Amino acid sequence: MAEETKREVLGLKPKGDLIREAEERPLQRNPAPALALAPSGLMKGDKCEEPGPDPKPAAAPLQPTEEDNNPPVNWKDWKIGFKLCNQNKSDCFYQTYSSGVDAVREWYRFHYINILSRLPDSFTSLEEDKLGNFIFSCRFNQASCSQANYSHFHHPIYGNCYTFNGENNSNLWMSSMPGVNNGLSLTLRTEQNDFIPLLSTVTGARVTVHGQDEPAFMDDGGFNLRPGVETSISMRKETLDRLGGNYGDCTYNGSDVPVKNLYHSKYTQQVCIHSCFQESMVKECGCAYIFYPRPEHVEYCDYKKHDSWGYCYYKLQGAFSSDRLGCFTKCLKPCSVTSYKLSAGYSRWPSVTSQDWVFRMLSLQNNYTIKNKRNGVAKLNVFFKELNYKTNSESPSVTMVTLLSNLGSQWSLWFGSSVLSVVEMAELIFDLMVITFLMLLRRFRSRYWSPGRGGRGAQEVASTPASSLPSSVCPKLPSLASSLPSPDTSPTLTAPPPAYATLGPCPAPSSLAGASSSVFTLEEP
Repeated sequence: MAEETKREVLGLKPKGDLIREAEERPLQRNPAPALALAPSGLMKGDKCEEPGPDPKPAAAPLQPTEEDNNPPVNWKDWKIGFKLCNQNKSDCFYQTYSSGVDAVREWYRFHYINILSRLPDSFTSLEEDKLGNFIFSCRFNQASCSQANYSHFHHPIYGNCYTFNGENNSNLWMSSMPGVNNGLSLTLRTEQNDFIPLLSTVTGARVTVHGQDEPAFMDDGGFNLRPGVETSISMRKETLDRLGGNYGDCTYNGSDVPVKNLYHSKYTQQVCIHSCFQESMVKECGCAYIFYPRPEHVEYCDYKKHDSWGYCYYKLQGAFSSDRLGCFTKCLKPCSVTSYKLSAGYSRWPSVTSQDWVFRMLSLQNNYTIKNKRNGVAKLNVFFKELNYKTNSESPSVTMVTLLSNLGSQWSLWFGSSVLSVVEMAELIFDLMVITFLMLLRRFRSRYWSPGRGGRGAQEVASTPASSLPSSVCPKLPSLASSLPSPDTSPTLTAPPPAYATLGPCPAPSSLAGASSSVFTLEEP
């Protein structure tokens, strides 16, 4: 089991089952992160309408009665939403919401996605090159911004969005000093007259801070800017290094994750999750969702070509939220993560005493003409709080060295011994084993193997008295004893051979004599 601890230390590695080491490191020149900026609502200039024939004049509506204007309906029985069916209308369900505002926005958003899916890939927004229509002024590190410092992309809901200091920019910014005067300062147009009211119900602008090699997820992260307010965002960079392998599940570059990266950017868990949902969308519904990049040779969903894609999408969205698709299980956390901790401060801008000349300058320079001037402008400052960053690193708390140290400590605690005592005990055990082995070997040799055992056995048989023989021994015949050779002819024989004939039944005397004579005739010289 692993536990995660975090300590604000410098060069100190704490102990634990799984440790995160936090280290403060100074920066000489800190690369500024990317900043994605978008208006909070889609402007009418960004609206994409499908061309078609002139609408036919609507028929005159019938005059409603008093009963129609006041239907007797209990508000607790209301269900706000819309109905979706599959292709053959055999299965339908209601996508309901607790608020009528959310239901209307989602229904309008659903139809707007179908319009966007019919646009060609070469489509560019009318406002792409007109940065001044949204950003009145831009400065970074006391220098004015140029067109090389930002890139444009289109968001289905927010419309025209701009990324400052992104990976695709030709001139990247570097921060050499902390503070609000050495960061990015923007004056934004937040006028609401040109916004499409059914896509977004908020005013202001949407801002998110992300890494230069990461895509901007405007819906998943970020914050809104309030009109008539100066928002100051201080940043602090933090990195996290996880241990993979046996210590945890993480991936270094996403190559071991069974999900194709559709963003063609650095691997992040959010990139993997969106790519996984898009793959499931293409597999189950036969088309791609316009909010995410589409695979090759796949069309975006459009109810003119895929009449039941809405039914499939909302069903799939429910399975995705409950992790029945397995996207949250497949997409591992990256082993190395860089994030930016933000803290915000707000103040009224411009002030009462300075608003006259500020709005006059905006009118002369940017053609800023709006009745309620404070609701049409906002200011944003993004800067580093201090030029250092914190690194949280994980390290194994129990290594081989610490394991041996803990074993020695426990041994000394419970047995009161030291290293010399352990060596002496090991030597004693070794000596006991050697002595035991030698004793067993001597006993084995004395019982089963002895060089002089054959001679001693013959002497013992020869010296055995006749009275001690068993009762089945045959009596000694005179003819056999008289026919034995004299001791002079065989001086080397010290004892007669064992009486093997006594082990069996007694033979007849005649046959025994004949056999004896035949044997001794062979031994004559």
